[in-house]
Amino acid sequence: MLSFSKIVLFFLFIWGQNHVFSQNINDHEKAINAVNEGEILPLNEILKNINENFYGRVISINLKDNEKGLFGWVYDIMIIDNNNNVKQLRVDAGTSTVLSVISGEDN
Repeated sequence: MLSFSKIVLFFLFIWGQNHVFSQNINDHEKAINAVNEGEILPLNEILKNINENFYGRVISINLKDNEKGLFGWVYDIMIIDNNNNVKQLRVDAGTSTVLSVISGEDN
């Protein structure tokens, strides 16, 4: 027979999994709504601008909303070139303006 503590742990585990899963869906839905409402540009437009101005392959993309209250939505995009130099770009998701560039060569 299962002990009470094992049953409680099981339900906490299930709740935690559902909570994490539902939080990810909410973030995804927030991003879709922001595109649909014109708050941010679609990702393909952002990447087109990046590809026109920076050489390299995108290795990471992270969309953040209300970054410290300074900007609305921002993309943190990491690119790597043929020489394995990595650049981290911070891009305004609403205008595609590059806000900052941090290069691995700078460190």
